[in-house]
Amino acid sequence: MPRGVISKFERDRGFGFIRSADYLTDVFVHISDLPGRAELRAGQRVEFEVEEGDRGLRAVRVKTLGMRGLSPKMSAGLGLGLVLGVLAYGLHRAGLTWVGGVLVGINAVTFGVYAWDKRKAVAEHRRVPEAVLLGLALLGGSLGAGVAMKLLRHKTRKPSFLVPFFIIMGLQVVAVSAFWYRGV
Repeated sequence: MPRGVISKFERDRGFGFIRSADYLTDVFVHISDLPGRAELRAGQRVEFEVEEGDRGLRAVRVKTLGMRGLSPKMSAGLGLGLVLGVLAYGLHRAGLTWVGGVLVGINAVTFGVYAWDKRKAVAEHRRVPEAVLLGLALLGGSLGAGVAMKLLRHKTRKPSFLVPFFIIMGLQVVAVSAFWYRGV
């Protein structure tokens, strides 16, 4: 029996999705396929069987396993935070200020996430949400994002992404200029 983690579950609508290493896409799960119509939550580990449904794979005979864990989004966020923290600490120990270490770290992490998303786009797999990509740029990783976009030719033709990205970059240029002018 395959195992997986509930990546999303909408209680009010009675369905969700299971992410499993055994399948390329998330597997649909309906509340009617749960014993006693148990409630699922994101991050909960499950064991299930799969049947081919009208719209793709569907989990049936779903069993919950133990306690609730981390959702895939929370795991990715914690992983990125940990990488950023270790990188910033290492750069600080190497002689950069804390601010410099964090900025170099967030730009390196942002470049890596954009490269990961480009790789997933080419392979036609699950992508990094645009809100995450823009959020990393907003947190100070716009230089890393811009370099990744240029070198990897990624996200360079989509106005719905480029407009907010350039607004973020413009706001950061204004903020840095203001700090520089004031001597802070």
